[in-house]
Amino acid sequence: MHHEVMREGRCCVGHAQRTGRSDQAPTHTVRYGVISPSERNGTGDGAPMKVAVTAEGTRGDIFPMLALAKRFEAAGHEVLICAPPDFAEATAERELAFHPVGRDIRECLTAEAASLHGGALAMARAADQLLKENVGRQFADLYAGARNCDGIVSAGTQIAASSVAEALGVPHRFVAYDPTLLRSEMHPPVFFPHPNTPRWANRLLWRMQSRLLQFSMGRTVNRARRSLGLAPTRDLYRLMLGMRPLLATDDRLAGVPEDVEGVDCIGCLHPFNEGSLPEKLSAFLDSGPEPVYIGFGSMTDPDPKRSTAMLLDAIERAGVRAVISEGWAGLGGIALPSHVMVIGAVDHSTLFQRVRAIVHHGGAGTTTMAARAGRPQVIVPHVLDQFHWAARVGRLGIGPPPLRRRHLSAQGLAYSLRSVCENEWLAESASELGVLLRADLLSRMDPIAALTASMTAATTDAG
Repeated sequence: MHHEVMREGRCCVGHAQRTGRSDQAPTHTVRYGVISPSERNGTGDGAPMKVAVTAEGTRGDIFPMLALAKRFEAAGHEVLICAPPDFAEATAERELAFHPVGRDIRECLTAEAASLHGGALAMARAADQLLKENVGRQFADLYAGARNCDGIVSAGTQIAASSVAEALGVPHRFVAYDPTLLRSEMHPPVFFPHPNTPRWANRLLWRMQSRLLQFSMGRTVNRARRSLGLAPTRDLYRLMLGMRPLLATDDRLAGVPEDVEGVDCIGCLHPFNEGSLPEKLSAFLDSGPEPVYIGFGSMTDPDPKRSTAMLLDAIERAGVRAVISEGWAGLGGIALPSHVMVIGAVDHSTLFQRVRAIVHHGGAGTTTMAARAGRPQVIVPHVLDQFHWAARVGRLGIGPPPLRRRHLSAQGLAYSLRSVCENEWLAESASELGVLLRADLLSRMDPIAALTASMTAATTDAG
């Protein structure tokens, strides 16, 4: 019997009816039975909940969940962050409880840095291998952490969350940071790096992705589900997103596709603050004309010194000042001219309002922060949804055509830098959109109200 995590607001739980021989459980998974709501400390209507907030991926996947967790906490709920071990420090800085899940993501991506700069096939193979290696640990670690929780909210490539919620008898909600995660004929799947495909092709690509994902990962995931006493799934992608996922994007940038129903758009979860910057960075910003910002976030690099030299060449050709973020690539490490500064992690919402233009990888959070700041953008997409965001920036008229990372050159980047710094129309379009996005922050949907209402109703019904 196939089980769904949620159906019409109710948790569907129970032991799977299985026939035949079960495969051996993954190394990192212990066999557990399904827990009924009566075996937990259930929450009554309106009562505080203990919520496991979990995400798998890079900073762009984890940090929005940390922001969401703080909002849960402010609303009176208890929160447990379940994330890769390299985010323990960031969680502690926010005074949130932490439970490690899976492997160190930065270490994994550094080992696969060359694949991120290769073609789509190389990237797909690397991603598939990383997911396969981590699935068993996701299931075991998340089950152990969330065992006493009243609900699970997941994001990124966290595959185990809906199954663990099903086994524990608690509701689950998936938060998408990009609409291309939602099945729609308006766009291809997130794994396809060409966003401007016709509808007939998108329908075909979605069918292909479902079958390929099931073929590649289905056996591994179903083995882990059996270890939790659950029936196998025939649609792994639907299982991961669960019922009624939420879309965490600013609607003006990228909203729910017109052919998708039952999905609420709650706005990008990254806070937009007027914070402070490090003293040395502030002094650099004050010492001359507005610089451009260049940073590729959590994208790794097999040769960061060579990439830094290429960026410096582009900066010289364009005749601009620049702030370069070292990021997970480790950019820097070579002699710098006085008009260039390399920085560590800083608050984007503060820094971006003090630069002339922003060159970045096209992550959902960075794209949104740059748009809210009202600055034009140059997107250098590496993987996944970054190609979609690059296309959106072009359609919105707030940036020139994207520069693919594998083809990035000093000459091409210098041309784009001159374009965003000298094109008044781009600057005006970006500024006008920024005003609208900042105004929208005052009136958008409260994600905590939406999540707690659905979770409380589901828990009450299941009990």
